[in-house]
Amino acid sequence: MPASWLLFYLYALLIAVLSVTLDRSVLLDQQNYIDFVVQSASLDWVQEMFEDDSLLRGIVTQLVSEELLWRLWSTGLGLLLNPDTAVLLSVCVLNGLMMLAAARTDRPSLALALWLILPVGFAVTGTEQIRQGFGLGAMLYIALRMQRPVLASLIAALIHTTFAVTFAFGVIHWIFKKRPLFALAGSILLAFAGAYLGGLLFEMFGGRRLLVYSSTEGDGNSINYVFGGILCILPSLYWLVTTTQQENEDPAAWTLSNLAISHVAVTSFTIFSFFMFPIGAGRVGYLQQLLLIPILPSLLARRHNNVAFAICALLFLYLIYLTGKSYSDGVYAVLLGH
Repeated sequence: MPASWLLFYLYALLIAVLSVTLDRSVLLDQQNYIDFVVQSASLDWVQEMFEDDSLLRGIVTQLVSEELLWRLWSTGLGLLLNPDTAVLLSVCVLNGLMMLAAARTDRPSLALALWLILPVGFAVTGTEQIRQGFGLGAMLYIALRMQRPVLASLIAALIHTTFAVTFAFGVIHWIFKKRPLFALAGSILLAFAGAYLGGLLFEMFGGRRLLVYSSTEGDGNSINYVFGGILCILPSLYWLVTTTQQENEDPAAWTLSNLAISHVAVTSFTIFSFFMFPIGAGRVGYLQQLLLIPILPSLLARRHNNVAFAICALLFLYLIYLTGKSYSDGVYAVLLGH
């Protein structure tokens, strides 16, 4: 067995053990997920959908702004299992999807290592913010396994609404499939428009989060978001610039280009939102790190030149800094039993 695959299985075992043994009672969002499972299993949401003034509007509301697939998943588990077990199973499945997705990359051990060490990776979206993690795992696995990234983003958006942005950017790349630089420019323009109109869009599609978040609040309130985002998209930008049209005829390379477009555009959206719509940066900002998982291993494996290695080296230095800072801030404390 190659050493890289041995590392992959060791990382996978570590993630599996932590997923099962983690003391979830100390997690802030745990009770929210339990309550959601209980509420979904009561089937009140179905009744509310039919009680809407317009059945079509009720269906669209559940489909778009209330994450229908997540609702169905929670309902099914809630009818079969007790709420705590349902939440734990969801955590195990989402991390299983991330393992399967990592196994489809060019360097599986590196992809899974990124999931483990990224501050917004396993320690956050893999354990606490379960819907985001489930959506990410579903998107990456379907995209890399079926090589259908647009469909994957659509499915992810029905699990967590923030993936609607990757769906929109993926569609632009699909439209301009033979002109990736046109797709890149178009997606960045759309990112600017989305940030500019962010408040209106949040009013339309924010769903129940309208009751939780203020339009002036968000995690993306630090200039570090901007600088960190610029560093994170360098691999995706280089991938897009150096991938030839002939290479993009390969479905696997085209899928990675689609994910790279989404990565650049989502990060552009967070940067624009920092100045125009702060909550937008906070809600989708986690993707600017997590979309490195499929891109960075592919860049290392397929671009053997000084520029690619320099970009990767710069990213690794940034990730070392980010990991150290996050450790000091207590991001990994729950994984370490603190």
